[in-house]
Amino acid sequence: MLTKPTTPPSKREPDGFLKISLNLTMGIGITTFIAALTLIAVHFYESKYRDTLNFAVTTLATAAGISSAVYALRGIEINLEDKKIDRTLRYIQIWNDPSYFSVRQIAAKIHKELKPLLDDTESNEYMNQIYADAQKKQEIVNILNFLEEMSMCVHFGLVDEKSLKEFYRYIVCTYCDTFTLFVHRSRKERNNPKLYIHLTELCEQWRH
Repeated sequence: MLTKPTTPPSKREPDGFLKISLNLTMGIGITTFIAALTLIAVHFYESKYRDTLNFAVTTLATAAGISSAVYALRGIEINLEDKKIDRTLRYIQIWNDPSYFSVRQIAAKIHKELKPLLDDTESNEYMNQIYADAQKKQEIVNILNFLEEMSMCVHFGLVDEKSLKEFYRYIVCTYCDTFTLFVHRSRKERNNPKLYIHLTELCEQWRH
């Protein structure tokens, strides 16, 4: 069963994070403002402390700037993590979408028919039949392209690999095994030895 990544409410809810950020930022701003007013007042009435006060004001301004940058960076990090989770769930939802049923059905049928074939000669003959069927061939290309796209996202860290692996591991390994000859033939025909390379590499990685 897929375990959805759990994220604290402050990270998952934009409004909640915004309130926290605003409260913290306003608190820092108000504190800095009051401190600055106090320092300015002393600056005018106690001239002997001016050098020390100048240093203190500079320090306060720097601290306020650093604090603002930290909270801004934290907001970016949370936003990126949310996008990664949303992208992961989207890939799972797409596979479960009814529009993919016919593709999954064709792939399952091909896998079932290929499994009992005894050698590469028989498998190649079967693949020739698939290539002769333009519609069936295009369905396989579509699903391999989709899995390659997902594998690229895993490679570049754009999705939550742990969740996708839990859902897709069997699918990726099964489809790679079933369509190995199809992939090799496609690479040769397109003169592209790296065609579906992210998918095949992910299969080897997840297989162990």
